[in-house]
Amino acid sequence: MKTRSSPWHARPERLAHLGGLVMMGVALLFLFGAVGTVVAVVVATLCVGIVAGARGGVRAVRERAWARPRTWLSWGVAGVSTGVAGFAVAYLTGVLSGGLDVGEACVHGHGVRYDASYRAAHAEEFNRWFPLRNKCNEDVDLVPSWVNPAVVFFVLLAAAGVLCLAGAVVAAGRRRSRSSRRG
Repeated sequence: MKTRSSPWHARPERLAHLGGLVMMGVALLFLFGAVGTVVAVVVATLCVGIVAGARGGVRAVRERAWARPRTWLSWGVAGVSTGVAGFAVAYLTGVLSGGLDVGEACVHGHGVRYDASYRAAHAEEFNRWFPLRNKCNEDVDLVPSWVNPAVVFFVLLAAAGVLCLAGAVVAAGRRRSRSSRRG
């Protein structure tokens, strides 16, 4: 006997799931505004990419399926997603390390002397994209010591993910050329 997938009205849990997603989207829009909603969707997409890519990569390693395009695709998705998410966390941690008032963060947050003349003399150093620095004086930097190495690591991880995605394209091309020679 043939079974057909049931329509929406026969499966109320599908409609409830869709309604729940719509309600979460509306709630995000009201709570965070349009920019916050976009950020939440990007974060959710990156998380799904990390989990799905890692699961697919682990499964491929267990099956010893190194040459399959799907293996390289899984590793690429996991690498790019993890690299982008990690980079965003590390970079934002470094950029926001001093808060809105660096002087107050130095004196009240870390209990160290704030040297305005040192900051004025080295202003171009604090406005660079990389390496991130936000010094109170010549000795104390508000940017945690792990931030700059983490930024480099996650950029390299994302680049490795892009190389894996390129490997997926090459593997798919090889598979297609083999099948066309046989057929």
